[in-house]
Parts: sequence; structure tokens; C-alpha cells
Amino acid sequence: MLYRWLVTGAWLLLMLMALPAQASSQASPEQGDVRLAIDVSGSMKDNDPDNLRASGIRLLVDLLPDSSRAGLWTFGQHVANPLGMGTVNDQWRQRALDVLPRMTRYEQFTDLESALDMATQGVAGDRKTHLIVLTDGMVDVPAINDKPARDRASRERIIRTLAPDLAERNVVIHTIALSRNADTDLMRTISQETGGLASVAEDSRALLRSFLDVLNQVAPRQQLPLENGRFQVDDQVREFTALIFHEQNDGPVTLISPDGERLSIDAPGVAGRWRHDDRYELITVPEPAVGEWRIEGPVGAGSRILIDSSLQLRSATIPATLYAHIDQPLDVWLEGRNEQGSASSAPTVDATLRDADGDITSTRLQPESDGHYRGRLEQIDRVGNAELALRARGDGFSRLLTHSVNVVPVIDAVLAGDQSHIAMTAAWPRLTRDNTRIEATLLGETLDVAPAGEGRWQVTLPDTLPEESVSVALTATVALDNRILEIPLPPVALNSDAATSLSGARLDRDAISGERMIDQQSDDQDQPWSLQRLWGLAQDNWPAARAQAIQWLKDPRAWWVAAALLLLYVLLAFRRRRLRHRRPPQRRDPSV
Repeated sequence: MLYRWLVTGAWLLLMLMALPAQASSQASPEQGDVRLAIDVSGSMKDNDPDNLRASGIRLLVDLLPDSSRAGLWTFGQHVANPLGMGTVNDQWRQRALDVLPRMTRYEQFTDLESALDMATQGVAGDRKTHLIVLTDGMVDVPAINDKPARDRASRERIIRTLAPDLAERNVVIHTIALSRNADTDLMRTISQETGGLASVAEDSRALLRSFLDVLNQVAPRQQLPLENGRFQVDDQVREFTALIFHEQNDGPVTLISPDGERLSIDAPGVAGRWRHDDRYELITVPEPAVGEWRIEGPVGAGSRILIDSSLQLRSATIPATLYAHIDQPLDVWLEGRNEQGSASSAPTVDATLRDADGDITSTRLQPESDGHYRGRLEQIDRVGNAELALRARGDGFSRLLTHSVNVVPVIDAVLAGDQSHIAMTAAWPRLTRDNTRIEATLLGETLDVAPAGEGRWQVTLPDTLPEESVSVALTATVALDNRILEIPLPPVALNSDAATSLSGARLDRDAISGERMIDQQSDDQDQPWSLQRLWGLAQDNWPAARAQAIQWLKDPRAWWVAAALLLLYVLLAFRRRRLRHRRPPQRRDPSV
């Protein structure tokens, strides 16, 4: 009886010690996970020769909020997980920086399907998971026979099966397409399917901005307006972090406080942290002095002042995808304004949508009796990546809240490979065959357009087409909300070497049948489970496993678990010994 009580007590001790340890390693349900999947195929060496993706990852690591959970995967021919999921803190950030040199271990191929699948293993859907995918190519799976068909099949599975499944599991995919060779249509499709942002960086210089755009969706931060290297700090700002972009060889950056103190990386003064990178400075100042601060030195596009403040500008959910020529309603309010005590004059709130070429549209939001400011963004007539800036100005304070968005046409169109027809699909969910009519003309002649399903149409092209490059003009007439909308659509070009999308981007998917690197032995790559491959996997995953084991051993509960296991082992050994002594001796027959 005593033995049974001891065994039961040991098991209870083991369970009680294990449960708190498991609970403490998980973030709260409100805090979403952040997972990065980085392309390490051979073409990345050419499209990102300065390895700016390492600076982008470092920027994400620096700006991810504490207590969130994050991890890193790489993919080419194989998928590796050099940085396992962990709670973001100083130790995790250091481990993340330690794996950055592995971003230059290039591989063949671009197996995006396997990367999406393996990077989301274990996602249950009980809380939101953000998956950030960086790639510079197209789906390019390892295959020997019938490779173009295998590439197309993998791409189709991503669109038809994998992306919808991830959306149901509460996974939001944010994509960064590097270079014009990337399959931007695929990136945009899976981002829209899951509610994420599709960002395009045409060259490596724009890569850092794309990382920041995605981070703005994952973990939006309050800001102070930065104009001509100056920003105004009010008495409710508890801390600010200045993110200053610059070129690699630009001069030093100096931060000047309202009382004239000059802060630099060599003499940070009141700055609690100063992170220097070849492309940016990240300066954190706790309890900053009230007044005007100045930045002396290079201040590149995208620089911003992030703050921690009791006075905050909030907005209703703004989708990552906006639609061209469709008004976007806005609902904005201030939190903590009563504490600020500026009731003498009502603040003003403005909304501005701008892209790399400048402002697209702007409007002033109107105050209402419930303290909210409401309005609509109109005349959104350009497609591509853009930033929606919400700015509040009041007596002695100013706040800025930005949202990175992707503006897309309301209808997608794809030209058939034989140029016999154009297939059109509604991208905006409110368009149907009942409320939308499509008009198509070629050289002034009206083409036949017929519904092909709910939210789908088909434009029939003539049997004989001009030999020169021509475009089909497209217009959608929409009857919605007691209004008639005439929406011009981007034209579709004919007589190109490859099928052309409605946005004008060429989709020559078979042009790159596989990335071949002359500095790797094909024999090793053709054997995915060779000894060399297994050794490489062990090297990739050993640092993360070792760091997690060390962190676990530092927890006092780990020693209680070990003690419980040791006690259980001793009790089981003692019981076996007693049973052995209780057995009657067995009679042995004499053997000849």
C-alpha cells in the first residue's frame, strides 16, 4: 500500500511540474505567432547580392514585440528550421542573429509548397499565425521527369488546397516578392486568400521597406510625424524608437534633444539602446524630454519615430487589400485623450493614401458625437503597394498611424495560352454576374463577353489577330448600393511571348525550369537523405535545440521534474527487486 501511494505521488508531482512549464512557454491566445520562411535558392545570390535580407530579418528581430513567439525557416530544394519557435526576448534575438550567416548557404530549386506546409506544422487555429514569405522566383520543385507539369501541379495545389486550408487554420500569409522574376500573381493570390499583405520589392534596395511594410501588418505601432528630420515629443510619450534608414556609405547619424544634447553611437547619452546596421539606425530613448527633437545626418525614405504612449490613435480594421476605384470607409478615434487634457480644441484627423510616386488620394475625417472620426477614401485609381497614413493633430500633440496595403483591380484577367479568350474573375467579393457587366473592345471592335459562372466571365477573341502587339480595352459597369459605377480595368496585351495578366505582368512560368548551380554536386542533391544531407540537417537544427535545452535547464521546475523522474525510477527498481526475491526457486532438471 505504501508503495502505491509513493508511485501515485511521484506521478502527480511529475504532472504538476510539467503543466506549468508548458503553460509558461506559450503566448497568450491574443498574441499571434510570427513565422518567417526565407528563400535560399541560388538566384537569391544575384537578386540580393548585398544580402539585404539579413538586414531585413535583423530589423524584424529588433522590432518584434517582447513575449510574442517567432521562428525562422529556410527553403530551396530542402526546408530547414534553423531557428525554432520561441518567445521573443534578448536571448531569442541573439539566437536569431547567430543564424543569419546561413542565409548565404544557397540551394537549387524553390519548393514553395513544402515551405508553406512545413513552416505551418502544428498550427491549430486557436490564435492568429503570421507567416512571412520572401522569395525571388517561381514554384520550382525538385524533379527529373516531366518537370514543367510538376511545377504547375505544385502551384495549383498551393492555390486550390494549401492556401484555403491555411486560411481556415487562422494563418495569415504575408508575401515579399523580390525581383520581377518572382511569380507576383501567385504571391498576391495566396496573400489575398489568407488576408495578408502582398509586397513587391523590384530590387534589393526596396527589400528593407518591404520587410517594414509586412511588420506594420504584424505588429502596428504608434508613431510621431517625422518632417524634415524633426519630430515633436509631448508629455505622454513614455519612450520613442527612431528608425533611421540610410545608404551603406552615408555619414553618421546624430540625434539632438530639445536641450541641445547630441547623441551618437559613440556617445549615446540618454539613449537606452543604439543598434547600428549598414542600412539603418535603431535608437531607443526612454522617458524622452518634451519638445522638438532633431536628426542630423541622412534620413532616408521610410524613416519613422515609433512610440510608447498613453495617448493613442486607433482605427477600425483596415484590410491589407484595397480595390481600385472602390471607396474605402474609415473609422478612427483617439484613446487616452481625456488624460491628455486638451479638450479646449477638437483635434483634426486626416487620411492620406500614397505610393512610391506620391499621394494617391486624401481626405479629412469628420468628428461625430461618439468621439469617432469617419469618412471615405475615394478616387483610388492606381494599383500596387501603398501606405495609408492616419494623422491626428491637437493642442500640443500629434499622432500617426500607418497601414501598409496592396491596391488591386476589382477583376483579374488571364489570357489563354492560345490567345483564344480572356478568362476574367472577380477579385472584389461583391461583384457577381448579376450586378456586373463587362465590355471589351479590340481596335474599336466590340468583343463577345459571356458569363462563365458566379463572378466569372469569358471574353472571346477573334480567330485572326493582328501580327503586332495590341491591347484589349476592358470596362466593368457595376450596379451596387443604388449607384452605377463605371470602373476602367487595366488592358490585356496580345501577341506577347507569354501569357499576360490584367496587371500587365508577364507570366512566363516555363522560362525558368530549374535553378542550376555549378558550385554544388548534383549527386548529393539527387539523394535527399544522404549522409551529407543528414549531417547538414543536424548542423542546422543543433544550435536551436541546444539553446532550448539550456533555457529549459535554467528553469527551477526542470529540476523538480528530474527529481520526480529519479524518484519514480528508484521506486520501480525497488519493486522489481522485491518481486524477484519473492519468487520461489524453480526446479531445474538435470541435463545430460
